[in-house]
Amino acid sequence: MKLNAGGLSSVVIGREKELIQLDAYASLGQHIAIIAPRRYGKTTLVNAFLDQKKDEYLICKIDVFAASTIREFCEIYIDAIYRLDGVKNFVKHAKDNVMEIMGKFSLEYGDVKVGYDLLKEEDENELVRKTFDLAQSISISKGKKLIAFFDEFGDLAKFGQDFIKKLRSYFQTHSNVVYIFAGSQQSVMDDIFLNSDNAFFNFATLMRIGRLSNESIETFASELILGEKISFDDEAIRTLIQSVNGHPFYAMKVLQEGYICFLMENNGESIICAKNIHQAIGKILFDNAIYFETLWQKLNSKKHKGSIVKELAFEGFKGGDKVSLSYKSQMIKELKDDGIIDENKQFFDPMFLKWLN
Repeated sequence: MKLNAGGLSSVVIGREKELIQLDAYASLGQHIAIIAPRRYGKTTLVNAFLDQKKDEYLICKIDVFAASTIREFCEIYIDAIYRLDGVKNFVKHAKDNVMEIMGKFSLEYGDVKVGYDLLKEEDENELVRKTFDLAQSISISKGKKLIAFFDEFGDLAKFGQDFIKKLRSYFQTHSNVVYIFAGSQQSVMDDIFLNSDNAFFNFATLMRIGRLSNESIETFASELILGEKISFDDEAIRTLIQSVNGHPFYAMKVLQEGYICFLMENNGESIICAKNIHQAIGKILFDNAIYFETLWQKLNSKKHKGSIVKELAFEGFKGGDKVSLSYKSQMIKELKDDGIIDENKQFFDPMFLKWLN
């Protein structure tokens, strides 16, 4: 295959089963919560699924991280709803002049009036209720089910539990809407969907996105054609697999940088070799050095946490006399909650591990 114009952000590697799962859950009207570390391809996966279903469903995408207040969150949602009718930046235009937006877009006056009145709503509770009932209303009026995708849903915790409870009370009445929630803050997402004291307990089926299999990376890399029939040799692919440990983003990034390193040599060959992969990894480590340094300083700022990180990285968890096992267990739980290591105490970020070396 060839990379399209979307590059890294639009390619899905080895997620065929997950796409089938998403399709099955959506067809059953089941809400879905997708949990995975940063750069594991949650958004790319969901966008690929939604692109497949754009003719079957109305599609509404909301970036929770972009909102700093509840009112701003409502406005982002309103914009997303009106985008279904091909209207971009509805909120901005409506704030500027309602008569202008009525003339500019081919919407019924009533539709424009609904959105305009919402923006004038001063009671925040009413604003939230009316805004989040829009999806159900639009779906019914158009005679088509709607999928609402909330990216970085765990970030809603910043608005407090009362707000989350309100959302659940509205969402549970929406029979025409399937909700997909994605989040990288594992502890926050688990608390929202698995804590029986929280409003969204048992509201959605959980999908945890893990590492890619070596087979899926090998298949993708061996079939990838770049430029004028330029491809990767077997040793380059083996080096890639050993280096990225199933990490989706780095698998793509190393392939991309390996190709660029190959082009810079300009030796007339058509095969990318292991040397180019090593050069690519070196460049990634160099480019991300400041980020890794900052992360290390943050981890090392807590007593003994840095030494525990190094122990996990180079020796495996052994315990020891310097720090009690209970304190180590506490630190390991923090590292899991921070998204540094997984349940098997493996590092999520293989390049951070290389940087530590």
